[in-house]
Amino acid sequence: MGSLIKAYAVLFARSWNPDYDGTVSGVSPRRWLVMAAFWPLFLLVQLINGAFLLLDHLLFPDFRRVTVRAPVFVVGVPRSGTTFLHRLLAGDRERFTTTALWELIFAPSICQRRLWRGVGRLDGLVGRPLERLLHGLERLALGGLDDVHQTGLRDPEEDYLALLPVLGCFLLVLAVPDPRLWRLTFADRDLPDAEKRRLMAAYRRFVQRHLYVHGDRLTFLSKNPSFTPLMATLAAEFPDARFIGCLRNPTEAVPSQINSIVIGARVFDGRDTAGYWREGFLGMLDYYYRHLLDELDRLPPSRRALSRMEELSARPLATVEGFYAAFGLTLSPAYRAWLAERDEKARRYQSGHHYSLENLGVAPQRLRDTFGWVYEKFAYPLPEDERP
Repeated sequence: MGSLIKAYAVLFARSWNPDYDGTVSGVSPRRWLVMAAFWPLFLLVQLINGAFLLLDHLLFPDFRRVTVRAPVFVVGVPRSGTTFLHRLLAGDRERFTTTALWELIFAPSICQRRLWRGVGRLDGLVGRPLERLLHGLERLALGGLDDVHQTGLRDPEEDYLALLPVLGCFLLVLAVPDPRLWRLTFADRDLPDAEKRRLMAAYRRFVQRHLYVHGDRLTFLSKNPSFTPLMATLAAEFPDARFIGCLRNPTEAVPSQINSIVIGARVFDGRDTAGYWREGFLGMLDYYYRHLLDELDRLPPSRRALSRMEELSARPLATVEGFYAAFGLTLSPAYRAWLAERDEKARRYQSGHHYSLENLGVAPQRLRDTFGWVYEKFAYPLPEDERP
């Protein structure tokens, strides 16, 4: 606990005027204003959630006896269809249970989930005014992110947010661009064994709590691109876990991810930090591609599958059928029918997103140099120089 408090203090001190590895100078008034609002809110939420997590041990001590059986982890390169695949698999509600955004932020504990469900039932008795208010606030807070990552409080979401209290969530790097958090992007390689054990202990308790609430007969489904550098650690912690690794043509995945992170970074800092994030994420994504394929190769065939976004987006039903066959699972008639509807929608969908490599500062030659082995291995067309 003492080391965690010290880590919080270090991050707090470094968050107000980071120099982004010497690439940015001056002071950002926006960062000071954002940090003045961020830290009180962040610490308040962590204190409340922490108190309820401790209360779980008194009121629901049996959660620690829940067995986590053969969880499924959707990992991979960011912007490679992980969200789409996660929500497709989460549609099999007879088999899987996964985390919703509201649980991760406001109710990581059993106590909080019971409390909020009770409030929901009371709200339903009087016409759901609270639900309507929360929906309006949700759209106000999250609607602006729809072009980057469409989500709502009830939607399935990445459960690495559950590791925020123990500083195991890489998302914090947007608020505090610090090497301590960057290490998470190379976790299997760079984190000390003691820190890996600490993160896995916290994560296992979270999964046990979730299964305690939703039913341990269900299979826990996790989706986290940020768990890609933790694949070896997760495979050791959950020896029967199955992994689906997602990847995509670097020409599409890399600029999409850099664009989304630059947008998020602008919220926290008024300076031009795009170069810092671009360089950091190019190195990170190179490791993600390599580590994903290396760790999948180390797993037995019954515990691994590979998803290429180009195939998933074109044929979601056939792709999911392939995963179920690889893992020895059977699609129920109802779930197959539900997937068939999504399959038809996918055939009609056309993305309106297009990212200029030059505008993002990522020259096509840089992509060819960094990810040339990916283009060759998967026969992706090389990026071409943009014409004026």
